[in-house]
Amino acid sequence: MIVLSMAHVEQVTARPAKQRIRQAFDQAAATYDAAADVQREVCDRLGAYLRQCSIPLDPTAILDAGCGTGYGARWLQTCWPRSRLTLLDFAPAMLVAARPRCPTAELVCADIEALPVLAQRFDLYWSSLAWQWNDPSRCLVEAERVLKPGGILAVATLGTANFPELRQAFAETDGYSHTLTIPSSEQLLTACQATGWQVCIWQRQPVQRYYPDVRTVLRSVKDVGAHEVERRRPTLLSRPAWQAITARYERLRQPAGLPLTYDAVWLIATR
Repeated sequence: MIVLSMAHVEQVTARPAKQRIRQAFDQAAATYDAAADVQREVCDRLGAYLRQCSIPLDPTAILDAGCGTGYGARWLQTCWPRSRLTLLDFAPAMLVAARPRCPTAELVCADIEALPVLAQRFDLYWSSLAWQWNDPSRCLVEAERVLKPGGILAVATLGTANFPELRQAFAETDGYSHTLTIPSSEQLLTACQATGWQVCIWQRQPVQRYYPDVRTVLRSVKDVGAHEVERRRPTLLSRPAWQAITARYERLRQPAGLPLTYDAVWLIATR
């Protein structure tokens, strides 16, 4: 059974951008696993960084905030099989896809900026590539609220230098956004330090993949649901516009293909 937070429903309905993001991830649930190579790498490295920390790890209750199809949740369940695992996502189809990987976990459909969870419930708050779709400062406040004293925060997100190739290719096309506007990861680090978090690991590193052509680049983004942006263009681009975009992207071609760079950020902290 999936627990649906009514506060989440009202909040998403009131915010068109979030509603579109939820729809994008719902639609991507069927294609996500086949396309989520970068997402798996980032998640794997979050797990590795968590293991590297000197913090004692024996969580009895774990929250996977923005669980997607459950790739990270399965790793968490394997590491701590006796822990109570809660999977939370605001796309219902993602939770349905995650269920087979974690059949005993509690599933909650809600917004990670407004968790329908009692305070001090979890020992470990885990989130891989979800905070960039939200206000990180709100996510941080909610993480602090639901973690027990001494609880651990493990987050992978994206920085402001995400998808530079796409931004360069679409430059001067029009006045609309074609990539996600992401809050500064340095501001997140500053907020952590200013509010009493003890930062154990802070890493920022590009993760790059190569594709044969521009359409495959865009498909790789859409298939993981990451194509929704603010101020999106209401109409299709013209053929000349597409030709100009393709020409600009082709200038970036390397022997391995057309690059696409994720500006990955990893944070491990405790209170």
